[in-house]
Amino acid sequence: MYRLGLRLTLRSGKEALTRLLVTMAAVAAGVAILLAVLADFHAFEYTNNQPRWQSTVGTTVTGGSSYSYSYSASGPNAHSELWNYRETVFRGRTIDELDLAALGPGAPLPPGIGALPHAGQYYASPALAALLASTPRDELGERFPGTQAGIVGDRALTGPDDLVVYVGYSPSELAVRPSTIQVSTIAGGAQTSVWTNYFRYAFAVGAVAFVLPILILIGMATRLAATRREERYAALRLVGATNRQIAVISSVDASVSALAGTLFGMLLFVLFRPLLADAALFGSKYFSYAVTPTALGYLALLVCVPLASTIASLISLRRIRISPLGVTRRQTPPKPSFLRVLPLLVGIALYGYGIATTNSQEIGPGVYPGLLLAMIGLVIAGPWLTFVAARLMARYTGSAPSLLAARRLADAPKASFRAVSGLVLAVFLGSMLGGLMPTLNETNATPSATALSNVLLDTFPYSPVCGDNVNCTGGDPNKTATTTSGMLGLEPATGAALVRQLEAMRGVEVMPYYSLSKDATATPPMGGGKNGSGPRPAPHRSASYDAVVSCAALAQMPALGSCAAGDPAIEADTSNLTSDNPRDSTEPIAAPGNPAAKADFSGLYLRGVLVKVDNATTLEVVRTFLVTHTPLSQSGIAPRTFGEAVQARASVASIVQRITNIAIVLTLLVAGCSLAVAAGGSLVERKRPFTLLRLTGTPTRALYKVVLLEALLPLSAATVLAIATGYGLAVVAAVKVAPKGTPVPTPSGSYYLTMGIGLLAAFALISGTLPFLGRITRSDSARFE
Repeated sequence: MYRLGLRLTLRSGKEALTRLLVTMAAVAAGVAILLAVLADFHAFEYTNNQPRWQSTVGTTVTGGSSYSYSYSASGPNAHSELWNYRETVFRGRTIDELDLAALGPGAPLPPGIGALPHAGQYYASPALAALLASTPRDELGERFPGTQAGIVGDRALTGPDDLVVYVGYSPSELAVRPSTIQVSTIAGGAQTSVWTNYFRYAFAVGAVAFVLPILILIGMATRLAATRREERYAALRLVGATNRQIAVISSVDASVSALAGTLFGMLLFVLFRPLLADAALFGSKYFSYAVTPTALGYLALLVCVPLASTIASLISLRRIRISPLGVTRRQTPPKPSFLRVLPLLVGIALYGYGIATTNSQEIGPGVYPGLLLAMIGLVIAGPWLTFVAARLMARYTGSAPSLLAARRLADAPKASFRAVSGLVLAVFLGSMLGGLMPTLNETNATPSATALSNVLLDTFPYSPVCGDNVNCTGGDPNKTATTTSGMLGLEPATGAALVRQLEAMRGVEVMPYYSLSKDATATPPMGGGKNGSGPRPAPHRSASYDAVVSCAALAQMPALGSCAAGDPAIEADTSNLTSDNPRDSTEPIAAPGNPAAKADFSGLYLRGVLVKVDNATTLEVVRTFLVTHTPLSQSGIAPRTFGEAVQARASVASIVQRITNIAIVLTLLVAGCSLAVAAGGSLVERKRPFTLLRLTGTPTRALYKVVLLEALLPLSAATVLAIATGYGLAVVAAVKVAPKGTPVPTPSGSYYLTMGIGLLAAFALISGTLPFLGRITRSDSARFE
């Protein structure tokens, strides 16, 4: 029977060969896309498992002089080194910088290098080395003193675009740095990014919404022209074939086409894998050798796809098992009822209750269950929606093609909707994210943040003062320094010199702010206005003022507030400036009601500077100057503009939106392929009635319209339902979560463009089946039917 099944599959005429080739092509497309998804996830897992050397912990260098941290071949420090990890920024990209100094020959090696850099040497990642070679030294190279001794290998990187540098120093130089630690063991654990679990959950949700259409495509492809095959199998049953023999023949037919399609899909993936490896879907590139499925992934598809195809073919034989004559006794299935919509309505109501109970501390208990139930409800409600759409088309259109299409859709709405059921989930999630992303971006890119986009912020957490513990004298063990508690910022003389040097640069405007000294005398909130006369308004809010700023400097950056007329300086609240949320960090720090202060800053510690630059080159020159001229006050936080902070937040949203758009386009394409396969199969099954219609005078273009309407109506209905539900839920969430005054979100142009391209591509795929209709319904074919 196996040989008979193979012969029937491969040598049953042009119709069987065409069905085999179409099935192979559809399965190959689905398998190739599935492999691409698995490859990208494997690349993410590989990257996430790279050693997280940046999370290394050690002993804080606070006791003794730097003399005790000199290089020694023996002793307790012989197997350790000094670390000072920090981040810096160049053109919006973060650079991981590790300054290190070996304390002995047994010092551990960071990943990616074969030997520690000596003082005056550094190792750079390939991407950073290319940047250093192509960028003026005063914009970037001066941040890393010395000469390049080698390249940082892949083991220390998460991708080929990573910017990483290891800079060598002497122990005496690093010992005086704030945040320097002594390390004897380097962390080798996996990356523990906050986005790791988020990505896994997002991948799981996306997989359900994206893989389901592909599985539906594969399933429909393997059941192509199922009715014609059922008639053949019924004829074999009538001449004496048993159920088991029919099952063997059907299994061979399904497994051969599925196995061939799986192998062809793997070949397609291998051919196009270099393009996938070069694509930065998630904002940065993965190493090309990591963008590949595991051997288990290949094996699973090679086994599971033919197996699933075989099971689907056996299930389709249930009517023949009852009776071979049951194939011809077809009954119209019952009409879907309105009860199919109830899960969707309950899910929406539960989601609405969850949003209503959501607050700033927690998400309401009904949000996630409601969202899941709504997704399930969309699929359940689909056949009813198709049935209603078909009835409406039949009622309000009087053309013959629309009536024929409406009658077929109304008779079998479940089968008609099945081809696009997987599309609903992807378009639903895409529409929901498309509605939420603009709101998230608007809450970050506030008017203040936009006005301050070219303003660089650098803060100085504390200033070492010569004392008992920390050396600040260039290696002299007889002179040491300590950190004085409460003195925030650079000491007055150093701070004043830094501000003068910044102000001397071309294309910059500087606004320094200073720590309030303990004996500073400030004008009280009430009494003493301009020149000490007239009432003074109360402070604009009850705040703990922590800094003093010049009113003349503040006037250069009005988004941060203003002073009362005539005030030379004002006390300000700068606590939000260093927030990682641009919505908070760009709030005004001063108002006319704040207490006035003296304009003499000579005895105050410089707490931070805000520098407005006129172009990108000046920005990098200023940033390099700050990095290299304040080594004793670096906290590991890179000087960054407010625009870069907004962009960092927006980049996450743009990555999510990009992935969503790609998923929507691919899902629409897959849905179009499924509809094309379904349309092609229905043409084969209805070859006889369509041929008779042509013989009776029905124009071919009328039959074309019937096929297009049967395919496009479920596609359009499913898309509209998914968009309306997803966008509606997004608006409900945005109105609740967004700050008051935020406009109702509208999807971006990329969303509409993506949806339009996907639908046009699906329409093109469906239209590709129409020439086949003309060939199979020629008049000379009627004699054989």
